[in-house]
Amino acid sequence: MTKRSAPRLLAPTRRDVLALGAGAAVLLAAPSILRADTPYKRSLRMQSLNSGERLDLVYWADGDYLPDALKRVDWFMRDLRENKSAPTDPRLLDLLWEIDQNTRSKNPIYTMSGYRTEKTNAWLDARGNGVDPGSFHMRGMAMDITQDFLDPEEVYRVAKKLGRGGAGFYPTKTPYAHVDVGPVDAWVYPAPGRPGRDKEYDELVAEKTSTG
Repeated sequence: MTKRSAPRLLAPTRRDVLALGAGAAVLLAAPSILRADTPYKRSLRMQSLNSGERLDLVYWADGDYLPDALKRVDWFMRDLRENKSAPTDPRLLDLLWEIDQNTRSKNPIYTMSGYRTEKTNAWLDARGNGVDPGSFHMRGMAMDITQDFLDPEEVYRVAKKLGRGGAGFYPTKTPYAHVDVGPVDAWVYPAPGRPGRDKEYDELVAEKTSTG
């Protein structure tokens, strides 16, 4: 069974950090999940506010992602309008895991929107809900979530502080936070995220590829 690895672009892997040494690790601002006290496994508890589905699983153990768990995550995060799934970027799962480690709530992560097809994203964009035409939802790199209904902004504050990608807060009738593993950005609706982040990401990927 083929193992899925996260694209090595915006955050150093454990192997990168060990190869570069401790001093370089500090300069690279390595994610806290690379600390020496990292547990041997990472798990996620999530519940969809749209479908009611629940997911409670270990997705990473002993230094590797678990293929069967990733497949379950892909289906859980599917586009419910189209009933279609796509591979979820493992870095997004690590971000969700780290957010969960840093919030006070003991609730599961409540999900509102995961993967979106281009058709669904265009439909939402046409409704004028502040949807990015180049949304990272279409790449399996973004989630709209909440956790503590008494402090729905906490997820946003934590995601913004972690600085792993995009973090947006939407204080709507049902407040939620958008998180993604694209280029770093932060915004509060109705202000939009930085335009063209999808193109920024593609340029970074192309540059990384060309330099080996």
